[in-house]
Amino acid sequence: MKPLCKISIIAAALALIACINNDIPYPVVELDITEIAVEGTSGECTIDRLSRTVVIPLAETTDIRNVRINGIKYTEGAKTSNELNGVFDMRYPQYVTLSLYQDYEWKITATQTIDRRFKVIGQIGETEWDIERHVATVQRRDDYGLDTVTVTALRFGPEPEYSWDGDRFKRPVDFSNTTYPPTVDVECFNRSELWRLIVEPKEIGIDFTRTAAGSEVIWLRALGVDGAQTGFRYRIKGENEWKEAEQGWYTSTGGTIEAVLRHLQPDTKYEVVGYAKSDSGDKESEIRIIKTGRLFELPNASFEEWSVNDDTYYPYSSIDKAWWGTGNPGSKIAGINISTPFSGTLHEGATGKCAQLWSQKASVMGIGKFAAGNCFVGDFAGVVGTNGLVRFGRPYTLRPTSLKGWVKYERGVIDCVPTAGTGGKTPGLGENDEGVIYFALGDWEPARYGGTAESPVLVDTRNEATFFNPTNDGVIAYGEIRFTASCDWYQFELPLEYRDFDRTPTHIIIVCTSSRYGDYFVGSKSSIMWIDDFELCYDYK
Repeated sequence: MKPLCKISIIAAALALIACINNDIPYPVVELDITEIAVEGTSGECTIDRLSRTVVIPLAETTDIRNVRINGIKYTEGAKTSNELNGVFDMRYPQYVTLSLYQDYEWKITATQTIDRRFKVIGQIGETEWDIERHVATVQRRDDYGLDTVTVTALRFGPEPEYSWDGDRFKRPVDFSNTTYPPTVDVECFNRSELWRLIVEPKEIGIDFTRTAAGSEVIWLRALGVDGAQTGFRYRIKGENEWKEAEQGWYTSTGGTIEAVLRHLQPDTKYEVVGYAKSDSGDKESEIRIIKTGRLFELPNASFEEWSVNDDTYYPYSSIDKAWWGTGNPGSKIAGINISTPFSGTLHEGATGKCAQLWSQKASVMGIGKFAAGNCFVGDFAGVVGTNGLVRFGRPYTLRPTSLKGWVKYERGVIDCVPTAGTGGKTPGLGENDEGVIYFALGDWEPARYGGTAESPVLVDTRNEATFFNPTNDGVIAYGEIRFTASCDWYQFELPLEYRDFDRTPTHIIIVCTSSRYGDYFVGSKSSIMWIDDFELCYDYK
């Protein structure tokens, strides 16, 4: 009976164990690629922790089919599904999965810009390159014919990686046989490529390929005729007289012509037409009707309005007028305001107050963290432990040309760096601090970037993947100015560089900070920035 009793006890114990659930959750640890070493690049590789992608910019002298990756570094403790060391065909993405408590898949891609050229006299527009099929196509004005075509430029890539016999293209070439067009044997990286060169006739004319309106400017692009006299005319809709776009507003590449119409009236409908003049006659494009945007002034742009609640300064008179935010609600837990109104020495002609952004070290119960002086378009989202959450952005759908303002900066020497360091991502102790002002327009999706419909981009100082990245997909236009030396009051103008005119902005972001690496808790307690009289500009000089 004793053995049976013993077995019964063991079975009961096993049953009891089986009823115990392991409800203790695994910690969430984001696993990142932190560094990658690649041969034959033309610049720094871009590591986007938010989308978990790495983009390798290859030099045009690098064989994209044989790219050597010498090593990748990951978050400490991460295990990898495969080690990407060796030679890879980077025409196709490479993938690696990082694992610890959770799995994170990363995608590694390459980009490469090769300066290829195929141009002819009388060309219309830019050359079309079909890289996969090895076909280069140009359009040429139809009155020039195809039997005697003069090639003015021919290049398939840099020598000696690319070589070809181009002697016969030094004389006029017959392109009239469209079934069997001229070909070129190109040797590249010990491989042979047969390229077909096609010239297509096109009726002389000019066609719009882009129209985009600002509030006092209109951006235009059209496909015209290389060598012809091309241009744009415009007028307010309903008026009789056309105005000619000024010569200084144009840029052109081959037969593609671009211009920015300036000094326009906001919130007004304009008619725009392109023209091409040649010895065979004049041609005009269709008339486009484009409406300019309204004007919008930044709220509290002179930083005169402040309110105080529980000894915390806010850059607005009431919560319903909030446009700007600061890190004060976080730093005030330690009894300090890093951004405050200032009524001392202002810039020439100024009265009242400005904003003073002073980097400091905040301590709570003996735990100290560096806090960069800051002011940004958005709001403070909260505190998690000693870490801050901020949301960038406010709704905005216009296309300004620049941001103007007044600034003064005192640069300190970095005296605050986290004990664990930053893995080489920032300057170290004893190096000079930097201030920065940056300005962005975008169509960031709150679901992807962690914010709200009002302020879509969430920055969580616990997670570097959330730090603002000017190259992320949501950015439509961007500009920044860095302060690498102390300066007295001066008026700056920060131009916007537009990357996409096909998308309309949904939000605006402006960030000013006295310590550029404040997200990493790195900077100087002596760095101070003063800002005043900001203004959005909608025209070019």
